[in-house]
Amino acid sequence: MVCLLVGFAVPARADFPPITSRAYAIDLYDGVALGNTTMIGMGGAGAANVIGTAGVLLNPSAIAVRPTTDLDPWSLDYHLDLLTARYSSDYDNNGQDASGGASLVTLGLGGRYHDWAMAVTAIAQVAPVVGSSPELSAEGLRVRVSVAKWIPQLDLAVGGGLQSATFRLNPPSGPSLFAISGLGIIAGATWLPHDQSFRVAAALDGLIDGGEVTADCDPANCNGYILPDHVRAPWRVVAGGAYRLAATAWNQQLAGPYRDERALTLAADLVVTGATVNGYGVEAFGMQGLQRSGRDTVFGVRGGLEYEWLPGRLRVRAGAYWEPGRFDDVAGRRHTTFGADLRVLQFHLWGPRRGRISITSDVATRYRNVGLSIGLWH
Repeated sequence: MVCLLVGFAVPARADFPPITSRAYAIDLYDGVALGNTTMIGMGGAGAANVIGTAGVLLNPSAIAVRPTTDLDPWSLDYHLDLLTARYSSDYDNNGQDASGGASLVTLGLGGRYHDWAMAVTAIAQVAPVVGSSPELSAEGLRVRVSVAKWIPQLDLAVGGGLQSATFRLNPPSGPSLFAISGLGIIAGATWLPHDQSFRVAAALDGLIDGGEVTADCDPANCNGYILPDHVRAPWRVVAGGAYRLAATAWNQQLAGPYRDERALTLAADLVVTGATVNGYGVEAFGMQGLQRSGRDTVFGVRGGLEYEWLPGRLRVRAGAYWEPGRFDDVAGRRHTTFGADLRVLQFHLWGPRRGRISITSDVATRYRNVGLSIGLWH
């Protein structure tokens, strides 16, 4: 997702110690699959098979990987997806039940000129801090800027760039109570051996340790809150692979705007996320308490499939993944995902174009995520 996993607060538990100083950090962690409808529908597995700006959410080299029907010297790409987990009772798996959840927008714009490409992507997320007084909302924003290059001699795309993470606490009206931001590096690579039907990828998100605090109040007493002195997004390493079963080899450039053939694509990712020094969760913070988050390095496994059932008209997806436990004494949970793309129209605008509607869903214990996307068929 690439995303900021922030949640809603619940009535404080007696074993959550109160905040007494600023010597703590907010742990910004993405344990659930968040991204575009393709990535979520395939169980969050997208390092090797999701390309363009949507792929950059996980792998910076994805913008340099051309669609197999793209023979032009230059191209543009974009995505815009809306997701909501407001039907969840435990959005970030901290072991507490409450009503509400987060709403998320992910978007991106990128372009390629010959073998060079660049993309800017963002994930913005807002969640109510239930039980806070006055009622507050937590807002997370992560922006990635990546530059990538296709190396034809090696059948390899490589990319790198910077990522910013910002956490804000907002009152019902007026400016934010405070904001904390930081920067980190990102890098990735995708190998697509010519005339083969498999792809392999790896990506790295560097640690973000932000201590730049902007506040319109005393950080030691901001409307009754003692603000953190840091926001930390842990380092993350992703390794993935994908394989496509079809009448023709996957990794080849073909003439024509669309590749209409029945095909089954399988994908799997391993996600390793580092520990967060002195990290604590957002929900307990909203109730002025501390719940330890990110004490240990955690491992997640993701997998899924996509089947083009009716070539050029209908694709279906299914997947599953393990969300590791991030909070002390809270176990991980298994997710089941599904989704579909339906072509709804065809028209000409600088060549043939197809419109599509996509839906996706992610279901786990105390978690429900649904998404809708309207765009072009690729």
